[in-house]
Amino acid sequence: MKIVFNWKNLDHSGTAEDYAGKKLERVSKYIQKLVSMEISFEQVHGLISANLNLAADGSKFNAQHEDKDIYSCIDGLEDKIVKQVSKHHDKKAAH
Repeated sequence: MKIVFNWKNLDHSGTAEDYAGKKLERVSKYIQKLVSMEISFEQVHGLISANLNLAADGSKFNAQHEDKDIYSCIDGLEDKIVKQVSKHHDKKAAH
C-alpha cells in the first residue's frame, strides 16, 4: 500500500511514516481496490493536526484528528477511517 505523506511546519519523521503504514494496513481488510491514500501533518499552535484522504472502491473517505503527539494522531486517524470504511463495506455487502 503506497501512502503519500505531507509535512507542514514539522520535521519529516520516518518512524512516524512506518508507524502509520503498519497501523493503516487494517484498512486493506475492508477494501478491494485502493486508488490513493494521502496523510498530511501540520503543526499549529503546539497541536499536531493530521488529515487522511483515502480513495478506494469508487468512494472517497476523509478523517481528521488533532493531538499533541503525532502517534496518537495516527491512532485517531486509524480508528476513524476504519470505522468509515467498515461501515461502507457492510452497506455494500447488504446489497
